[in-house]
Amino acid sequence: MTFFESKEQLVQVFEEFWPRAIAIPDVYEKLCKSEIIARFDVEEPDAQMTIDFKNIGPDGKQGILSFDSVEEPEISVWSKSDVTNKFWQGKLRTSIAMAKGEVKISGSVMKGLGLIGKIKPLHSIYIEVLKDLGLERLLV
Repeated sequence: MTFFESKEQLVQVFEEFWPRAIAIPDVYEKLCKSEIIARFDVEEPDAQMTIDFKNIGPDGKQGILSFDSVEEPEISVWSKSDVTNKFWQGKLRTSIAMAKGEVKISGSVMKGLGLIGKIKPLHSIYIEVLKDLGLERLLV
């Protein structure tokens, strides 16, 4: 199974992944230019993850990752955690997943789909994080 075992495990993975992700200058610059707030509503286990490239965080930078945020997103993406896991590994064909109802996007769908190309370099980092945390069972 490629589901996360708990919300805590999902949070652990993304708290390790996100600092590495935004450390890639090219990706970070493109995401900052998007000035978007995206929320990922994940099920099984239930978690709400928000990535904010519109507002400046306490560290003076954009790209804040938070859980259970009250910030209103421009894009909301719903999926089960196995689909979220596949997505971040680069193993999900988003358009097919949307057609099957495995992913639901609300808000600016075009903006959301435009972000997919910008984050492709992050897939290998996500896989590296899973391995570093001893979570090889989540690899697809």
